[in-house]
Amino acid sequence: MRLDHPPIQNERLEERLLKAAEVQTILNLSRANVYRLMKAEVLPTVRIRGAVRVPYRELLKWIESHTTPGDGPAG
Repeated sequence: MRLDHPPIQNERLEERLLKAAEVQTILNLSRANVYRLMKAEVLPTVRIRGAVRVPYRELLKWIESHTTPGDGPAG
């Protein structure tokens, strides 16, 4: 059995704290851009000692608040 991260009992995705690499995948950005957004405090972050994490639930809210409606399909 392969796990992407260590198992945490009763862990819910909404409660996860994401690493930069996980945020990179979700936002489809380079890791450098994710770190820039974290450092500039554009993305919601939690600091634990030297580690910086992004709460999954807050990332979803951030994405929603920065999403603008499109004009529909092109063509």
